[in-house]
Order: sequence, then C-alpha cells, then structure tokens
Amino acid sequence: MWEGEIIVKSSIKILFVLLALLLVLTQPALAADTQQANTIETSAVSVVNVDPDIVKISLAIRTEENSGALSEGNNAIAVNKAIDMLINEGLTKDEIKTTDYSTYSYLKTDTDKSAGNDSRVYSTSSGMEITFKELDKVGEILDELANISEVNVNSVNYSIQDPEMYKEQVIDSAIAGAKQNILYSAKALGLELDQLGYLRIDFSSNSDIQPYTRGAVAATSSAIPQPQNPDKITITATANMSYSVKQ
Repeated sequence: MWEGEIIVKSSIKILFVLLALLLVLTQPALAADTQQANTIETSAVSVVNVDPDIVKISLAIRTEENSGALSEGNNAIAVNKAIDMLINEGLTKDEIKTTDYSTYSYLKTDTDKSAGNDSRVYSTSSGMEITFKELDKVGEILDELANISEVNVNSVNYSIQDPEMYKEQVIDSAIAGAKQNILYSAKALGLELDQLGYLRIDFSSNSDIQPYTRGAVAATSSAIPQPQNPDKITITATANMSYSVKQ
C-alpha cells in the first residue's frame, strides 16, 4: 500500500490512497477462437476532507397535561416561543421547518401507592428542523434552546451544501491513480497495454452527526456559547479499472 498527499487546489488537500494492487493475468485458452487477452486490474481511492458549511439541528418539543386540549395548547406556545427565539437570532422562517406532530394519552401510576389511583396523561410532541449556514451561531442557539424546558435537541448534523462540486475533483484523482497503477505494473512486467476493459466509479460523502445531550440550563445573560468543533466532511471516489495487454 502506498500513501501520499496531492494538492489539488491551494485550499484543499486530497489524501490519495492506492489500495493493494490486484494483478490478474488470465491464461490464454488452448483454442485460438476462444483465446482471451491478458488483463491487469487495479483500484484507487481519492479522498478530500472539507470543512462543513451548513448545519441541521433536529428538535422535539414535548408537553404533558391532564387534558388533550391543554397539552396541545401548551405545545403550540412552546413551538412559537422556539420559533420567535430563532428569528431573533437572525434565522429566517424558510430555515425553520416543522416535521411531525402527535398527541397520545397513557395511564400514569400515582407515586403515592396509598392513593391507589392512576391518572390519564396527554402527551403532545412536535418535531422541528433548523437548517442554516451561519455555523458560528450554533453554540448560542443551543444555549437559547436549553432555556425552553419543553425543547429537546435530538442531534446536530454538520454537512456540506453541494458535495457535487467536489465530485469531478476526486473522481479525476481516483482514475489517475488507478491508471498510474496499471502503467507501473505493465512496465514492471514488460507488458504493453492495449485498451480499457472496464471502469467503475463509486462516489460518496458523509456527514458529521453529533447527538446532543441536554446539560444544565444556560444562564440568561452571561452564558458562554455551547462549544462546537465539527469534524471535516469526507468525500470519497473509488475507481476500479482493468486494461487488456497486447499478446
């Protein structure tokens, strides 16, 4: 295995990993009409790590009361309170989406067993997703959300808006690496390449999802923003290639 770094652009480094070279030399069949050309097969992986430029925060707003109407009413108040806070932080309504809504009831056992009564509780839950590009606001927004007791932060998901903009870059690098592998191998074996047999490209990108554990409620005036240090987003292309060699 060979590893190195290729600078593709001044602001981006590509980690170039050439996977173990697989050489397959097929033996010619005895019959001339079924004879197949020898082939060389290889694969290469190109990886680029970039800073995230967008974040999605997933929220659940939950309220419980002894009547469905009261639970739903309080839930609406909490949702509006969260939306007003987010708008005051500079977000737009287009960046705030409600995702789901439900109300159900269950029997809650009285902790005082001597009472011997179960009470019916109505629980209302609203889902919300906040998507925005001002990553420096994440810590402050998390602190403000912590001040709303009905709000739970499910996750903080960092990603990039357009992974396609890096696609050509990593694919070109992976193909170049696979082709170079084949050229080195053919030269070492004293073979002359003929033509491309096949080429398969796999492309992927990941996100940095950080589950958020609710801590102590933030102070209302002098809180230090919740620290955030997201990992870089990894974009990967793998090139699998084969070439036939001249007889």
